[in-house]
Amino acid sequence: MATKSTETTTSTHVVNKQKVMTSVASTIDFIKSQIAIDLSKAKNSGMLSLENEELKKLSRIVETSIQNSFIKSSGQIESSLKWNT
Repeated sequence: MATKSTETTTSTHVVNKQKVMTSVASTIDFIKSQIAIDLSKAKNSGMLSLENEELKKLSRIVETSIQNSFIKSSGQIESSLKWNT
C-alpha cells in the first residue's frame, strides 16, 4: 500500500507542476500581448515617436526577450516545484 500512496502523491504533484507551468506560460503570453498594446498607446499619446514598422520591430524584440527569459528561467520554477516523496 505504501507504494500506491507514493505513486498517487507523485502523480498529484506532477499534475500540479504542469498546471503551474501552464499558468506561468499563459501569464507570459499575456505580458507579451500587453506590451504590444502599451507600446501602441505610448506611440499614439506621443510618448514614442516611431514609425509603425519600427514599433512592430521593437515590440517583437521585447516579446522575444521575454519569451527567451522565460525559457531560460523555467527550470528554476520547475525546481522549486519539486516535491519530497
